[in-house]
Amino acid sequence: MKNIKELKKLIDNSKKILLINHIKMDADAFGSLASLYLILKKIGKNVKAVNDSETPKDFDFLLKEKIIEPELDLYEYNPDLIISLDAASTSQLGEVFLKYKDLFEKTDFVVIDHHQTNSGFGSLNFVFPEYSSACELLFDILKELDFKELIDEQIATLLIAGIHTDTNIFYNQNTTPNTLKVASKLIKLGADFRSPIYNFFQKISFQRLKLFGIAISSLKKIDELNLIYGSLENEDFKNSQTTLEDTTGIINKLSNIEENEVIFMIYEDKNKLKISFRSKNLDIGSFCSSFPNGGGHKNAAGFSLENISLKEAEKIILTKFEKFFKK
Repeated sequence: MKNIKELKKLIDNSKKILLINHIKMDADAFGSLASLYLILKKIGKNVKAVNDSETPKDFDFLLKEKIIEPELDLYEYNPDLIISLDAASTSQLGEVFLKYKDLFEKTDFVVIDHHQTNSGFGSLNFVFPEYSSACELLFDILKELDFKELIDEQIATLLIAGIHTDTNIFYNQNTTPNTLKVASKLIKLGADFRSPIYNFFQKISFQRLKLFGIAISSLKKIDELNLIYGSLENEDFKNSQTTLEDTTGIINKLSNIEENEVIFMIYEDKNKLKISFRSKNLDIGSFCSSFPNGGGHKNAAGFSLENISLKEAEKIILTKFEKFFKK
């Protein structure tokens, strides 16, 4: 893999290494960051992890230790090396990047990512859209760095969890022979491949089930656009005693509706809106990247909006969607 020797040299020569992943992290973002965190600890590095958003409780079964510090003072820590995982752009690094932009610009900055919309914003970039997930990519990088022997059962489970969620348990089109090969190697290394499937795809609380029902009730269909969309408002979360964190998996389940090419959900989070898209064939990654904080993959992408009503957002998205795919 190109630039591996340069990455190895950076790691070897760095005492303090900062890890960061995208805000509103998913299992791939968490799994890749936590895996690299544990590996770097094993080789004696002073490693810290930062993210604006809290680590979802859903990840507790993967790692009980709270390794990500939302309030970490980066000037005080003063890292020798920064590594970003599973973030397609600097905007996905949230307020941390904006607050410490000068530090990011003067420090060696490695980007490890698999999103097709990533233009390479680091001083050293490992951006490979052909990989299903950051976790699959990280495994191959660790192997090239001769760190494979450091992968224990916990790290293997963290990595396979990210692969499971980003491939929808090997169902999505991003699943490749290498994905299955890496998963097989992780199982041989002791990965508990069943627990991520249960925790992310099968287990559901009564409150989350109610939220799922509300999401289904909100769905609308536009036949001429071959599109289905829905929304969850602040009041819906309040009435079902849930949070934005509980929307995990909803869009994937709804994407199985037979009569649609594209589906999107709008989730209201106070004065912000999170929009998630899924498609069967259309390149909605390019569409989503035209919005603030947008990007992703061909068939799974999203973006966020602020200080706009849900109804206004619906109108803007639908108008832009029609123009985008009719051009």
